[in-house]
Amino acid sequence: RWLEGYGITVISIDLHHDEGHPDPETDDLLPNHHAHIIVDWLNHETGKTVKIDNEVCKQMQTVLAESLGMERGTPKEDTGIEGLSAIEYKEKMASAHVKKLKQEQQELESRKSELLKEQTAKETEIAELEVQRIEKQKALDAESGSALKSGLANIFGKGKYAEIERENTRLQSEIETANSERDKAQEQVAEMQAQVAQLPILAEQKAHTIIEKKEAQHEVEKQKIIKQHTDELNAVQTKYSELSKAYRNLESTSNTRIERLEFEKADLLARIKAMLEMLDRRLREAITSLIEFSRSVFKEFTMSHREKIADYLADAPNVQDAAHTLKVFVRPHLDNRQFEKGSKELDRLTSNLPSVLEEVNRSQSRGFRL
Repeated sequence: RWLEGYGITVISIDLHHDEGHPDPETDDLLPNHHAHIIVDWLNHETGKTVKIDNEVCKQMQTVLAESLGMERGTPKEDTGIEGLSAIEYKEKMASAHVKKLKQEQQELESRKSELLKEQTAKETEIAELEVQRIEKQKALDAESGSALKSGLANIFGKGKYAEIERENTRLQSEIETANSERDKAQEQVAEMQAQVAQLPILAEQKAHTIIEKKEAQHEVEKQKIIKQHTDELNAVQTKYSELSKAYRNLESTSNTRIERLEFEKADLLARIKAMLEMLDRRLREAITSLIEFSRSVFKEFTMSHREKIADYLADAPNVQDAAHTLKVFVRPHLDNRQFEKGSKELDRLTSNLPSVLEEVNRSQSRGFRL
């Protein structure tokens, strides 16, 4: 009803609940509830389309949202953000997802750098412990020979050698622990490197998957829109064809009717002409004078017109009936304006017939006519 106030008629409303896009975080479907509305913008009296401004368009969106129970979008005048089409919005969401994957890749690169630093620190620590072990071993070898070292250690298990041996064992244990930690760190670094190496591939695969999925959805939507527009165009073309056919039929009927009326008019005029030839001379002259005056530029009867018409009316038993007879005979020969002009002048003459007859007699006695 609101649209009808602007001369716009709603033809159909289609509600769509089967479209949407995946959530970038969970890949769950986020439905996009919307409606397609087909309206008739044509002013059938003028043949022109109805023109509405931006303010009316905004009001129309608000009224439609309230009527259909849908959420009204925020106008771009309030947000300063230009509206996006469905395809542009989905591309924006895919771009945001790729951006998130790149951010995760940067975080993994940063973690990889930290692990490499830890690995370097462990390797430095191992090198330092190895230097200490070698120095201790040299000190041990200098104090006693290899053979004596082994024998004394087994016999006494104490003294300076025993102390050095214990220190050597401790250092060896620390070296093994450090080597183990280094190996573990190297494994973590290798694993992290493998994950980082896979990130661009995974990101590209994910992006391709999203883009292919979006392209498929876009193609479905495009085909749906094309079909809808094609159906609308076919409906309009069908309606136009029906109207054209009806117009041609009406035009043909009108032309046939006009031709028939023209023929009937010509036949009637011929019959009237034949009848006039059989009428009394005074009646024929009166009819001819009335037709001549009605078609002329004169505003009133000339003396010749008055003489012939008055001559006919003077001998009639009933003047009004005689005047009516004149009107009946002249009507087919005149259009509406001419007939009205002649009828008024004839009525004026009829109402003043005695004085007109006197004037005609005086004119005839003087021997001239106007």
